[in-house]
Amino acid sequence: MIARRIATLLATLFAVTGLGAGGSPAAAGTRHTEAVTIAPARTSHTRPAAQDAPAAARTGTGVRNVPSAFLLPPGSRVTALSDHEAGASFTLTEPGPQAVLSFYRGELPQRAFTIVADRAEHGATSLAFRSPDGWAGMIYATAYRATVALRRA
Repeated sequence: MIARRIATLLATLFAVTGLGAGGSPAAAGTRHTEAVTIAPARTSHTRPAAQDAPAAARTGTGVRNVPSAFLLPPGSRVTALSDHEAGASFTLTEPGPQAVLSFYRGELPQRAFTIVADRAEHGATSLAFRSPDGWAGMIYATAYRATVALRRA
């Protein structure tokens, strides 16, 4: 049931032109299934006390085809990575789904992304966003994991 819901979500994301995610099918890309754990990135500025942990860089995760402004939550563990020229999708098994949603609700607007939908329904939450330079994304969180998908228009 959850897998079908995630598949529907991803198919919708890649088909919705209003979110900047339309266009031709993605070229064949790389798929990684091994888990990767990353350490927080160093930051050159001081963060407010409410954000005690810095965002993590994508170095070492295999996530390449996403906007440079899109960071991962601290302590992220990336699994089920599918990375194509047109974008990437992956699952975050750590930190917990609520921490992932909280991170992106605060971080995305600070990095020039606009949150266009934030819905909770039937034990799952979806967060849709876009950037002014043509990227669209969706985060789908259940009680166990969060799946992230980004695509350039």
